[in-house]
Amino acid sequence: MSIFRQYGRIIAAAFILIGLLGVIAAFLRFNQRITAKIWSDTDATPKTISVSDPIAANWLQKAGIALFPGDTIQYSGVVIPPTFHLPIESGQTLLYNDANNVTFEIDDQKRIFYSSASTLAEALWEQGIVLSGGDRISIPLDTPLTHDLSFEVWSGKPLMITIGKEEIRILSSAATVSETLKDAGIPLMNLDYSIPDVSQSIPSDRIVKVVRVSEEVILEETTIPFSEERIPDDQLVIGQRQVLQSGVNGAQTERIRVRYEDGREISRVIEAEWVSKLPVSQKVAYGTQAVIQTLPEGLDYWLAREVHVLSYHDTGQTTATGIWPYYGVIAVSPEWYQILKGSSIYVPGYGVGTVLDVCPGCSGKNWIDVFIPLEDYVAWSRDMTVYFLPPVPAGFSGDLP
Repeated sequence: MSIFRQYGRIIAAAFILIGLLGVIAAFLRFNQRITAKIWSDTDATPKTISVSDPIAANWLQKAGIALFPGDTIQYSGVVIPPTFHLPIESGQTLLYNDANNVTFEIDDQKRIFYSSASTLAEALWEQGIVLSGGDRISIPLDTPLTHDLSFEVWSGKPLMITIGKEEIRILSSAATVSETLKDAGIPLMNLDYSIPDVSQSIPSDRIVKVVRVSEEVILEETTIPFSEERIPDDQLVIGQRQVLQSGVNGAQTERIRVRYEDGREISRVIEAEWVSKLPVSQKVAYGTQAVIQTLPEGLDYWLAREVHVLSYHDTGQTTATGIWPYYGVIAVSPEWYQILKGSSIYVPGYGVGTVLDVCPGCSGKNWIDVFIPLEDYVAWSRDMTVYFLPPVPAGFSGDLP
């Protein structure tokens, strides 16, 4: 109690001093000027303003900045609305971004909006405009939005590309076939082509056909038949033959270019051909010695020959000799007719006939036709041995082709 009495006045004076200092501090704080800095993306230096209320739009108004649609305000790197309440403290900073006019046409419709985004892509995203696959834009999406922009957008439309049996459906805004194939990532390689051509516009049915083309070169070999060289030999009997030299077929080679479209062969072009192997002719000796022999039936003959015998009947025409055919008329090839005209041939089961007619279809064959009148006609078609009766035709060399 004695201490309080002794120091009471001092303590009271201290409390009064502390209170007085608080009042002075509050007065000074109340009268202190609070400032903030406003940066603009169009100004090189900030504007300093004094602030007394927390609304962001009012801060910009003090800086002489009017807000328009699309303008943005950033505080601490975050976009804030104009009505955002800011702390009333010195040292605050706002960034104002002035909006630019963005004008574009999409599908023949004009649209306009304002944005203060950094790039065109961000501005479109803010407007909810999303470009999908197949859409095209006339300027890059990363174009900086530092000034008013004007551009075009072409929306992708359904289009079908066929490659063989495969069908690829895409969205494309391309104007030409070439651009469409590029958008679809489908290159034309080597000889490939498209329908319509790559230089043409997209067809009205929006169907583009890609034809895959390939070629290969092949070598094909064909046989060259050997020929026969016939040599007379008076030591051999007519009708006998002896091979003196066997024939060997030759070969001809062709270089052929084969074209395929979608795996199917389209054409073959012979680019070159040459004889890759010469044929070797066959040499055959034939008999020229006429030897008369006798059949058990008592008929003499100078040649027996295995032939195919066919019967024929009235045709309404005369024979090659100008007479009407009768039983016993025999027709042979033109080559044989020149040698055997008027000669007699014994055909077992038919009898003896005379060569008086020509059978054009028998040319090059061991073949004879025998005439049988229509009223007695019997169809013959058989292989058998026939016998050529004397005399031997004048001037016959022994070579019956």
